[in-house]
Amino acid sequence: IVLTDAFPLDNMEMMERLKQLGVDARTFFWPMHEQPVFKKMKLFQGETYPVAEKIARRGFYVPSGLALSEQQIRTVCGAIREIIKKVG
Repeated sequence: IVLTDAFPLDNMEMMERLKQLGVDARTFFWPMHEQPVFKKMKLFQGETYPVAEKIARRGFYVPSGLALSEQQIRTVCGAIREIIKKVG
């Protein structure tokens, strides 16, 4: 999921609210130019990558896959809907 700019929560707050509703989520990735190992190597100095930065701060994974039961899918979707109703 990538939250729109208009949505009032960032990915971390959204994932925290999902967790409170029993749904674990995780961030997509961290942009290479912001990873400590590359900063330490002095790579990407002064560079910005707006799309990667936006996705890293607005995107996250929810449980998915063929092993999820119908009830688990409903739980994830219901939690997302509940949060959207409250803040959207």
